[in-house]
Amino acid sequence: MSSYRTEVQNLRYNAATQSFEALILFYEGGDVLKYPTELALPIQSDFSFVSKKLVSEAKRQRRQNAGHLISRTACGDARLAHLGDLARQMTRSLGLKTPRAA
Repeated sequence: MSSYRTEVQNLRYNAATQSFEALILFYEGGDVLKYPTELALPIQSDFSFVSKKLVSEAKRQRRQNAGHLISRTACGDARLAHLGDLARQMTRSLGLKTPRAA
């Protein structure tokens, strides 16, 4: 079953540009799509309002393929593929003995 969700990361106010900035992540199935967004809003704007507006802006960018800094990364099984190698490497570097399979 595929999962779909949205996450707002690194939400901050940039006083130099008088705008809110965030990285919006769309988790879709096994992919993560990242859209850096920016909106000119007053600093006293409500947090939930700003978050919703930034997500809307990222969705607009996505519909128009306007996100020049889009990052698409795989998640799920593809990210876990190297865990066995990583565990073996860590075990060796720590001088631990690996248990034998029965």
